Amino acid sequence: MFCASVVYPLDAENFDVDYFATKHAPLFAEMMGDNCVRWEVHQALTARGAPPPQFIAAAYFWVESAERFGAMLAERGEQIYADIRNFSGTQPARGWAEVL
Repeated sequence: MFCASVVYPLDAENFDVDYFATKHAPLFAEMMGDNCVRWEVHQALTARGAPPPQFIAAAYFWVESAERFGAMLAERGEQIYADIRNFSGTQPARGWAEVL
């Protein structure tokens, strides 16, 4: 199992968390089909006594096959990357990890 993550910094330009959570992330999950077994969107919060947030929002996508994930990005990556301009003027930090 693998997890792809995208994280938007606190200073992301023109960031629309609603679009990110209700349109962009679901679109990306849908593109992955049944390879995506779980996905979540997190909006960072400020809370008294907690450390300050290091990001404004993040999304996590758990997939079973790295090969199928790569093939989907090769085929449809341009479409998902082009959608970023609909909710942010800033590119996210992207991560890829094996779930242990």
